[in-house]
Amino acid sequence: MAAINLALRHGARLKGLYVITHPHYASNSDYLTDFAQVREFFINATSKAGIEAEWLLVDWATVGTPLSQVVTSHCYYADTILVGQPAQLHNRRTSLDFHESLILGAGRPVVVFPASGDIFQFGERILVAWKGGRESVRAVNDALPFLQTAADVSIIAVVSNHTDQSLEEQSMLKLQKHLERCRVAVRTETVFMQKGTVAEVLLEQTAQEKVDLIVLGGFAYKSNRAPVLSPLTQELLIKTPVPLLISH
Repeated sequence: MAAINLALRHGARLKGLYVITHPHYASNSDYLTDFAQVREFFINATSKAGIEAEWLLVDWATVGTPLSQVVTSHCYYADTILVGQPAQLHNRRTSLDFHESLILGAGRPVVVFPASGDIFQFGERILVAWKGGRESVRAVNDALPFLQTAADVSIIAVVSNHTDQSLEEQSMLKLQKHLERCRVAVRTETVFMQKGTVAEVLLEQTAQEKVDLIVLGGFAYKSNRAPVLSPLTQELLIKTPVPLLISH
């Protein structure tokens, strides 16, 4: 329903993607039963809302092809990708493999919805998790259509010392001026991390400000410049009660 609300606000077209992969050879009968039920719900809901929509069943015949590879091949022809929160949260690393591969390979912003609770609308009150650099800049740029229609946008940098505070305040001032030219009014703030993690600080701010969308860059970089899903992104993917717009 949140996807329908998003499409209505932006005059967008929705595409539903149902993927069947084959880690081992198996009959398709159970998959197709589930497909029919999900397809009926999608078609009925979008039709009732008056939204242009397309439903795709992709039965990937090559055994062993990862789900993320199949989904990514369809992401190139969309503006924004909407997926659910990682499943099997008891197995943290395994459960994040799909999201890591998708965010890295899609070339599009990925909105991840919490597994628990019904989200009918999002993007009215946005929090941008800021750290001056490529990842944050790309995330803000990809989120621009969301920022332009939001009622409230706050940009928050979590810092651990006064040197970092000064640097982030300078970069956020430049960002604020840039966004004003893009018709986005924002509030900026630096928050000192007294204890816990950056994710915990941001989630506390999310609760206090009744935020319904968090925007952040997805990756950190190893010494050889290889991208890796950042600890902040990993923790938020597991813990967040609101949608995340993650970009790379």
